[in-house]
Amino acid sequence: MVQKRGVISIMYNKILTELGQDYYKENFPNDGQRFVAWYLRNIHNLDTFETKDCITDGAGDKQIDAVYIDNQSCTIYIIQGKFYGGDTVDAEPLREVLSSWIQIQDLAHLQEGANHNLQVKISEMATALEDDYEVCFELITTSALTDSAKRDLEVFQKKLSDNETLSANLVVVDNETLRFKYNEALNRNRPYINHEFRACLKKGGDCAKATK
Repeated sequence: MVQKRGVISIMYNKILTELGQDYYKENFPNDGQRFVAWYLRNIHNLDTFETKDCITDGAGDKQIDAVYIDNQSCTIYIIQGKFYGGDTVDAEPLREVLSSWIQIQDLAHLQEGANHNLQVKISEMATALEDDYEVCFELITTSALTDSAKRDLEVFQKKLSDNETLSANLVVVDNETLRFKYNEALNRNRPYINHEFRACLKKGGDCAKATK
């Protein structure tokens, strides 16, 4: 499905505005980290302390921006974020996710050269994997994948599903999925609000409404 430019820019601009809040500006040095933190808070419903604890982005991050271990669903979320204002994103972020998938199959080696936050998360991942937790790679972006990137995604997803050593899957949360998850999270957390996300396509003055 082709995503309209108006829908993409509205979600991007909305998030960009929220990244200007004191919490994000005071705790994270750039919009890339702030976007991942925004996702953890708004989609995974983490509090401010949990969110900061999950961030691993920076020098020595080994292509891993954040690690969130959900003990309720027994899932390790390994997150790579790309906060873009453009319409599409190519396959390069997918290759970064594939790189992190290869690396976590040898956690002892991954520890070498990893930054402190990631080292802590690697130890936590090792414990979780011993308890048969599943691994979910999340590539989150405010753009849509190009057609060639979508083809690469199918190849990468098959590669993960065919691997018998590590139970893992790859989920791309693009702009449209992100918008849906955001509305869903709003209704889950604040059910008494009839939240309406208006996606103005600026075509003939019409607005598409998504009311959950």
